[in-house]
Amino acid sequence: MRRLLLSAAAMLLLGIAAGFVWLWLANPAEWEARAEGIVLTEAAAKGEFSVIVVFVLIGAVTSWLWAWATTVALGDIGWVITPIVVVLSVLAAVIAWRVGVELGPPDPASVSGVEVGDTIPAQLAVDGVAPFLVWPIFALVGVVLGTLGQRDQAADDRTPAGVDQTS
Repeated sequence: MRRLLLSAAAMLLLGIAAGFVWLWLANPAEWEARAEGIVLTEAAAKGEFSVIVVFVLIGAVTSWLWAWATTVALGDIGWVITPIVVVLSVLAAVIAWRVGVELGPPDPASVSGVEVGDTIPAQLAVDGVAPFLVWPIFALVGVVLGTLGQRDQAADDRTPAGVDQTS
């Protein structure tokens, strides 16, 4: 139970770290101040998409690595690891998202003292559910790969020395 709690705490801490990495790597869209107000130019709009792509990539790597390591370390608990990995990866995704939103740029509409020609970074945002689903999907990939690795290791351990299994 202690190993499981340590692994859970590690994933939640990885969620915090992932939020900081997202904040660091994300390149949000730039709003431009004009006489009629702030506008998002078409050229700058690609930043909104890239913010989501960075969130997804960070989540995929983080979830996969953590789930694989957890499966290898806690493989003895069996199938119970699967729902635990799914729940913790979703929680880590929410934590990473909140860290990025809270510590990232504010909503451009709330910025005061803006003059014509100034650019204002957009707030980090994930506008749908799909980017959050990437985290548990890649965590499940990590579980599958960790389980397969353990099976291969168990098969090697059962094979007597000097026996050829290729036939």
